[in-house]
Amino acid sequence: MPRRKGGGVGRVLAFATMANQPHALHNKFIPGSGVGARSISIQRFLSRRATIPAPEPTVSISYIYSKNNITDGGFTIGNSVTKDMNNAEYTNEMTPNDYPQFFPDMAPLIEDNIVVGDKGENHLTASYWDDLGDDIFDSWGYFYLYDVNTGKYYFPIINPQNDEDGIFSTQTFNAFGRTFTIKHGWAVQGIFKFDISVNDSLPFKFGAYGNMGSDGDQDIENLTQNYSIGGQNLTLYYHRDQATENDYEILYSYWIPKKVTENSSQTYNNFYDSDNMSMLSTTVTNGLIVYFAKINDVKDWVINDLGII
Repeated sequence: MPRRKGGGVGRVLAFATMANQPHALHNKFIPGSGVGARSISIQRFLSRRATIPAPEPTVSISYIYSKNNITDGGFTIGNSVTKDMNNAEYTNEMTPNDYPQFFPDMAPLIEDNIVVGDKGENHLTASYWDDLGDDIFDSWGYFYLYDVNTGKYYFPIINPQNDEDGIFSTQTFNAFGRTFTIKHGWAVQGIFKFDISVNDSLPFKFGAYGNMGSDGDQDIENLTQNYSIGGQNLTLYYHRDQATENDYEILYSYWIPKKVTENSSQTYNNFYDSDNMSMLSTTVTNGLIVYFAKINDVKDWVINDLGII
């Protein structure tokens, strides 16, 4: 007959119980206890695994792109224009020495700061518009790229010029030790687009300047339009230049950095005096899309042309 055991016989009691001291009433299981000895290699593996930090969370960066629309899509487009882009040697009438407010935090626009790049002896030649057919400006453009890190300018020669609506051309330019790709052309009537990309993430600016034909008699306005693409709520920053009490001499421009986070505040700067006008992007990386429109506000067309990845 089995021998009966008294209370507590055969139980493992905590030392605190035997010492009549306060203690927890539950037992704790120690992971790995009672499973036998481990080899040295397994112990080292477990030790390394315990010290490997958890991977950092992936930060998603979104980018805006142009869909390259070449139809009106049911939206207002620009008015008819005279396509009159030409090339000429840059004008230094608006150097920061005379108009420092026109080129904020930038090096002087002088010959010594204009790089040759892949242009050779013609590095001082720039592309510009005469006036697009009686527009607010005269001989305006002199489109340039500005390398923020070196303080140097480069004038890309736009070629071909004055193509028909709906035809885009793509050019590659090498300057500042960087490679820029520019797609350009009249997307539809009265809307010209520059789509600029670069092969790195370093900062740059894109700008234009020249003679203001309205001679100080202009009505200007910075405008915004909220919109949403790909589930992202964004703001379109754009600008209107209009000769006072003139319904024909009007130019709209729209400035969209490709990196979404660079669209959180006004994306361009514009400056005037009685004879000249300067417009340029804020500092951007990765790329920039710029639209110019004759007479009409084409913000809805522009927004419809944008996508996000």
